Amino acid sequence: MCAIAGIIWSDPKRPAALSEVDTMCKVLYHRGPDDGGVYVDGAVALGHRRLSIIDLSMGGHQPMVSSDGSLIIVYNGEIYNFLELRRELEDAGRVFRSDSDTEVILHAYDHWGEACVSHFHGMWAFALFDRRKREILLSRDRFGIKPLYYYHDNEVFAFASEIKGLLAGFPRLRQVNHAMVYHFLPSGALDDGSETFFDNVYSLPAATNIRLDIGKFTIQTDVFWSLDRDAFRSRWCRSDPVETMRYLLRSSVAAHMRSDVPVGTCLSGGLDSSTLVATMQTLRDCPVYTFSGLYPDRGCDESFWVEAVERHTQCRGNHIRPQPDGDLLADLQSITWHQDEPTAGPGLYTQFHVMKRARADVKVILDGQGGDELFAGYLPYLALRANDLLAGSGRTRLSGYLLCAGIARHAGLAALSGIAESALLNRAVRAMKQARAVWSRIKVPEAEPPFFHPGLAARRAAGQPVIRQRDKQYPDTLSDTLYWHLVQQSIPALLHYEDRNSMAFSIEARVPYLDHRIVEFALGLDPAYKIRNSWTKWVLRKAVEPVLPDCVTWRRSKLGYPTPFARWLRQMPNSAQLYDVLFSRSFIERELMERRSLEFYWKQHQTGAADRSWLIYRCVTLELWHRQFIDELAPYSAVPMASSVQPVTITGPQLASA
Repeated sequence: MCAIAGIIWSDPKRPAALSEVDTMCKVLYHRGPDDGGVYVDGAVALGHRRLSIIDLSMGGHQPMVSSDGSLIIVYNGEIYNFLELRRELEDAGRVFRSDSDTEVILHAYDHWGEACVSHFHGMWAFALFDRRKREILLSRDRFGIKPLYYYHDNEVFAFASEIKGLLAGFPRLRQVNHAMVYHFLPSGALDDGSETFFDNVYSLPAATNIRLDIGKFTIQTDVFWSLDRDAFRSRWCRSDPVETMRYLLRSSVAAHMRSDVPVGTCLSGGLDSSTLVATMQTLRDCPVYTFSGLYPDRGCDESFWVEAVERHTQCRGNHIRPQPDGDLLADLQSITWHQDEPTAGPGLYTQFHVMKRARADVKVILDGQGGDELFAGYLPYLALRANDLLAGSGRTRLSGYLLCAGIARHAGLAALSGIAESALLNRAVRAMKQARAVWSRIKVPEAEPPFFHPGLAARRAAGQPVIRQRDKQYPDTLSDTLYWHLVQQSIPALLHYEDRNSMAFSIEARVPYLDHRIVEFALGLDPAYKIRNSWTKWVLRKAVEPVLPDCVTWRRSKLGYPTPFARWLRQMPNSAQLYDVLFSRSFIERELMERRSLEFYWKQHQTGAADRSWLIYRCVTLELWHRQFIDELAPYSAVPMASSVQPVTITGPQLASA
């Protein structure tokens, strides 16, 4: 895992932006503290910070240049099938000088051209300078696991692994995209499109290549992977789905464990992370390092399931029990700095501290992102499946009623509120709502004031609106929702959070469920294998049944990285610290939310009338973001940069004549 950055001027006579790229790389030091370098050639400058994971020698140094000096790459990520690709390329006559996957990308591009990315199994964001064609190729992996941002105008094309890298090189980019603020505040929506919180700074979409023609200074965009349900079904879903799931999972985990440094994994106690621990342990002779964020609070306590997995697998468990002791605001400042943008909810706090602890033992960590979105792990998915079945007839409709009965038995009548087809069920839900209404008359809730400040609404209307499209991709609602949660509404934000939290402590996070083979299998799979007999993730549960304790395999409860932030907000000194941020003169004068609406939500939370912790968290990080990125560029790095680290600079002409 690394950081990449680059600047290409449109004027070919303008000297390469060596100092600017050096500045960009320094602010991204946390992503690559082991090594660094800058390549310059004419108006092109490419920079790199290295976190050494594969081939720890200087053979893996970047920017990496091909043996003939015609290709130069800066790269962030891992190509897990690099050994297999290397053998294939060697059979084709290619000669390698290192053991790194970076060199495999160079040879693969030289052999297959831009189509090389379709051969890669992994996560990546890279920029490759083809001196022969005078082109820069930027590429991002199929699901956007690794980040890449860019800015383009008539004068310059610039890119970086994190937005702060672009801001360090181009301070003029520190301008608020008010349409994104308007989009984000009520919902927490983040990374669901190419726009960012900064005007004119864009995220390269997943599964996308951009080619910059340096001479014409124009860009062309190509999508190299997209949904193909029939092809995925034909490729992965012909045999027993449980056996296929088991094979793909083991193959993916084995590939994701390839490393020349220690590898561990997060363990939340849920099915996805527990499966990773158990699968890793079957592939290793020594105990797996696991890291778990635990709290004693009701609704947050995962210790029973974590300890069950630890006993069953004999892994080496590490329990992290973060409790803010006057340092909550400082942690939120650091989290906001590393995230580059405001964030949606307090689960990041736990993840941040898990990564902080993991840094002492491992340099690579596996995590379970994607399992819920691929195999329908969240409880609201049950209602979607029930509605799909109830929309049918005969035995299909009967299956819908049986599923509803199972949902009511295991999750309660409240879980049926999203089911529209059954009159009987509707009557039960109406009766429940009427009973609640009787109790609510005891205390009439106070009307909520307007959410947005008129000033924000006006600034949002003056710019480009944020528009999200969701064209239907599947005939059934469950499969369609899972697809959009994978590519737009859930996974992109979760990957953003995990990448920045792990890289804050120079840890490479890997996500085996997002191996593209598992994703394609899931996208082609009949939903009957995802939800069956009121069980979510049925095919995954059956696949891992032999390696997990039953209490985890067939666990129904789901907490989802819980953090007792609601309680902390009611305790001193956390309450006073965050109150001062929320009601600061600077936040009020930004005219994002009315003061009376802030007072309303704060009072609701402090009195216990409603849990507003997520909204308060969102507002606090929005203000901290303004202070750290808009008012000034004010670092709050989790790990200080070593002052002695200097990049190695190489130039194109020197290489060409060597």
